[in-house]
Amino acid sequence: MKDTGYDSEKELINSDPLDQSLHNIKVFSAEDIKKMISMEEAIGLMEQAFASFSCGKSHVPQRYISDFPGLPMDIFFKPVYCDDLGRIAAKILTQKRENSNMEKPTILGIVLLFDSTSGELLSLIDGTYLTALRTGAASGIATRLLARKDADTVAVFGCGAQGRTQLEAVCNVRPIKHAMLFDTSSSASARLMEEMKKKLDISISIEEDMMSLKQADIICTATSSQTPLFQIEDIRQGVHINAIGSFKPQMQEIDPMIIKSSNLFVDSRKAVLNESGDLIKPIKEGVISENNIRGEIGELVNDTVPGRQGANEITLFKSVGIAVQDLFVANAVYNNSLNN
Repeated sequence: MKDTGYDSEKELINSDPLDQSLHNIKVFSAEDIKKMISMEEAIGLMEQAFASFSCGKSHVPQRYISDFPGLPMDIFFKPVYCDDLGRIAAKILTQKRENSNMEKPTILGIVLLFDSTSGELLSLIDGTYLTALRTGAASGIATRLLARKDADTVAVFGCGAQGRTQLEAVCNVRPIKHAMLFDTSSSASARLMEEMKKKLDISISIEEDMMSLKQADIICTATSSQTPLFQIEDIRQGVHINAIGSFKPQMQEIDPMIIKSSNLFVDSRKAVLNESGDLIKPIKEGVISENNIRGEIGELVNDTVPGRQGANEITLFKSVGIAVQDLFVANAVYNNSLNN
């Protein structure tokens, strides 16, 4: 038997630094995140995250998305590094396409947080709620920067976990009095209405007729639709739209004529142009071009591009979600746990 220099196999195992470091990894559930990060704080974190991304201090490689033949599910891998935070994060998610009536959320996953100096894994964080929180908060900062100050009526398309945080975020930054819910599943819209009536001091209605959409000052879309949810004739002048559902080339929520007529901001030029059918399809058809993008939301935060130009202007925030959002929330969760 070869002499390894160790008295026993047990000594070899116990001497492994990895074995010791595993005991130091902090694990956070959805409930832990809810206790530590409010929507208001999350919106502030998104402001910082987008600013960091657009000025080049956060590095976000193109995310990896794959599907499998015969399986109605996508898998995502999203890495990111931030100079200022000294942190690396990676998110792994699955997203089912057809489970709105199931008990489990459509999106399930986890976020891994690493120290960028040592490479040590610091934390494992529930990715399902974190994704919903940061996506809602992204629309929150976009709404704060772009929607009319007097906006008081919001319409939400898609009444799952994403629709829930979209509504909560918008209500955090504007004096919302009424919300209209649109969903192909009546049970999903009914559940969201009952839940948010208890949480928010606003009136809520379930809608099917697009004629009511002209009342909306703000519209949030969080669906997997492959065709536009409404037309430019259905919306009012001066509306602000947060479009977060289309993250693949075949997916499309927004009428190309709305995009052509709007003051358009995105989370990441590169990501949106590579991934979202909301832009890929009308660019391919010659309806719009890349030049229709006024800027990234981080550039608006950094005051390097102008925002809304008038009360009657349509503003649009198109987001596919970028990993820097996950990093800033994950880092805040980890730091808050150390402080507490």
